[in-house]
Amino acid sequence: MSTSLHRQVREASPETRHQIECLLRQDADDRAWADQLGPAYRQGDVARLLEKSRQAVSADRGLLRLEMRNGEIGYPLFQFDGRRQLPGIREVVRAFEPVVASSWTTASWLASPTPELDGRTPVAALREGDREAVIALAEQISAALSR
Repeated sequence: MSTSLHRQVREASPETRHQIECLLRQDADDRAWADQLGPAYRQGDVARLLEKSRQAVSADRGLLRLEMRNGEIGYPLFQFDGRRQLPGIREVVRAFEPVVASSWTTASWLASPTPELDGRTPVAALREGDREAVIALAEQISAALSR
């Protein structure tokens, strides 16, 4: 930040300083999520990738979709393998959908190392062919959360 901008912030009203602090925290949160989850496709990108209509992509309950802060929908790139969805993602999304408050929870789980998968992320385990182990773990966690 420039010296002039620092001075303006210091001289701003408490309400304005609070708004600036909130925006900076949101930006830091957004960067942390982006670092963990990586890039995301937009709906049109996914439609072209999967050779489906935008409506079909929107209606597909097995795709992992994230509502961004700006209201747009993003589809994490990690869920795709070439021109198809990574096998196992659909089942994980469906297992967690009824028990998590947000699809961000599912995305975070998929991208976080877990001891049950020998320290690998579920996405890495899926890429290595451990589809059944990942799905079983997701269903186990989902059942525990639904109690």
